[in-house]
Amino acid sequence: MKKLLIAVLALCLALSMSAALADQTLEGDANVDQRNYPSTAPFIHPPFYNVKLAITVDDSGVITAVTDNGTGAVGSVQEGNEEFWANKNKPYFDAAVSAGLLDKFVGKTLEDVRAMDMTAGGADAVSGATMVSAAAQEAVVNALEGKAGKAFLPVEGCALPVESVDGGTVILRSALPEDFDLQVLDIRWGVRNEEVIPADSYTVAIADGKVTITFAQPEALKPGYYYVNVVDASGKYRSPSFEGGLAAAQAPYFIIDSGLTAGDITFDGKAIVLASGSMADYLQNIQHVQILAEGAEKATEQEIVGHHGTAGNFIALDENGVLNADSIVKARDGSENPLFEAGKQYTVTVAAFGYPELVFSYNKLGVWPDIAGENGTTYVSLFDTIVTEEWSPLWQDYIGAVMGEDAAPAMTAALQGSVTSNLHGEEAIAAFANGGYAFDCHFINGAQSLTFRDNTVTILKTDGTQETHTYEYLGRYNIGEGETMMYQGAEISMAFPVDVYRSTDEAGEFNYFMMREDTMDTTWHLEFRYGSDLNALQGYMVGPYAYWLAAGIDESADEETIRSVIALFCLENMDYSAHTDAALRQINDLGIMGNWKADLSAYGEDYATVDLRMTIDEAGHGVTMMNGTQTADFEAYAVDNGEKGDGAGLYVAYSNLEYEAESAPYAMTVNDAGQTVLTLTADDGTISWVKQKE
Repeated sequence: MKKLLIAVLALCLALSMSAALADQTLEGDANVDQRNYPSTAPFIHPPFYNVKLAITVDDSGVITAVTDNGTGAVGSVQEGNEEFWANKNKPYFDAAVSAGLLDKFVGKTLEDVRAMDMTAGGADAVSGATMVSAAAQEAVVNALEGKAGKAFLPVEGCALPVESVDGGTVILRSALPEDFDLQVLDIRWGVRNEEVIPADSYTVAIADGKVTITFAQPEALKPGYYYVNVVDASGKYRSPSFEGGLAAAQAPYFIIDSGLTAGDITFDGKAIVLASGSMADYLQNIQHVQILAEGAEKATEQEIVGHHGTAGNFIALDENGVLNADSIVKARDGSENPLFEAGKQYTVTVAAFGYPELVFSYNKLGVWPDIAGENGTTYVSLFDTIVTEEWSPLWQDYIGAVMGEDAAPAMTAALQGSVTSNLHGEEAIAAFANGGYAFDCHFINGAQSLTFRDNTVTILKTDGTQETHTYEYLGRYNIGEGETMMYQGAEISMAFPVDVYRSTDEAGEFNYFMMREDTMDTTWHLEFRYGSDLNALQGYMVGPYAYWLAAGIDESADEETIRSVIALFCLENMDYSAHTDAALRQINDLGIMGNWKADLSAYGEDYATVDLRMTIDEAGHGVTMMNGTQTADFEAYAVDNGEKGDGAGLYVAYSNLEYEAESAPYAMTVNDAGQTVLTLTADDGTISWVKQKE
């Protein structure tokens, strides 16, 4: 009887176990956030929650059902994010479930689930909910393996605050839970958390609640913000989050100081200027740019990395540190507003990690302040100044170098004629209706000179009278929008931007000034328009101002300035698509073609290991190589513009990469070793090239 009872009990137990296996329900969870750690992509606002699922399996381990098990409930959502979950995250989760995400696991085993492709665009992921899909997959795996999902990190502020930075040694003090199995994943420089520091350039020691990072070459550390990206090797906790911003998040970091003082960072009216160091490095470490309009209570803030740890729409500065005064801020509702309004006074604060804070005042006035100068500047007609018998030989030098000496006189006359027409408006339109063109670049409407001072213009007229008007900035407009013309065999757009200013009183044909970006400091001249009708002034080859664009030069311009503007005008209007036969003969006869090596002995030890070479082939095409790496691609030209055969002349190089031409006087000599030496002297210095044997 006892044996029979035991047998019955055993059978009941077996049946019970079988039933349990056939109907087993397991629980699993996994984090949606930090799936690409340390990258925060693709979320604008990281969803700090765990997907919580209930998984039913049969006795063979095949999943028979998957249901939500409290995703969004207490413990699933990080404390304080409940409202955010309900408003932002829950709709994505619900959409994924409605799209059949949980049903995708039914009929699969553990190995089948592991093999599912939940990557972006993957066959098993729900479109638009990739991270939710991946978290659900991990939650199922965790349930089947009996693992817990990652817990929220119970840390306020930085998880590894800095204790000290001393040369190449950085010590961080741990504020992490004792059971956080700390592992340094990598160290990255710059606020974008992208540039990984080579792992072999530092060592990490973790002991006594501290992390000591020692860099082998501390002098090689760039100034700025360094992320220390860490993980819990046990998988129990999430990594420190980036939520809260660069200076307030859990994410560990340290800062290397630039050594600059407040006076070493300035704003020159257009751009930020550093006394030393790299502008690119500075811009990679911008914390924020705050723009406060006069009378406003709250500043507009621009951040490269926002308070959610994600990249923002940073438009305040360009890659050269130039203030983007014409930038447009796009709001979430689709509306657009200027970052700076014309005529308003602003206080701009730029904070960058490792650098002193920069604060400056800014008034959006366009190019006008540079044109007026500190004490006012008087301008006269550019081409009345430089199209003269005195200066025509210099025109011929530059044109002769590129096109050939014999062609220079005729081409000089043609180029000068193209900008000294006396026709504009309807007369010009009629004259050029059947082809050809020329521009009137004189001052019109009786103006002899224009004096820009502060926010005024004084117009001295040819009849001896003068008038002064005050102007306000309207913003940036385009001239020639939608207009084209044929130039050197190609159709080109004639549109270009201008800063527009309006007189505060009735000034007739001087009501508006439209100024291009040229200034005496940049291109040694001005290009502009003025007139009574703003709309008409925007037509470049149509309307009453057609084929007219005034060009001016400082009435006190010296000889060097005049030479510079002639060189600029001639060289920017040459055709570099192919060398003329005459131009090729010139550089061949002058010995410019061949292989050259730079003599850098005068530049000191820093250049002792630099091998700089230049080759100019029979087609006039040139390249320069520095230590085997190409640094320039250009077309070479030259002319003997002095006493023939004296070894001196003018050299021109047109960059095929930058599409600009530069010139320099050259001297051809022979050194003590009997080698030919080509010496080029430009504004930025002198360099000698020694000709190499073929």
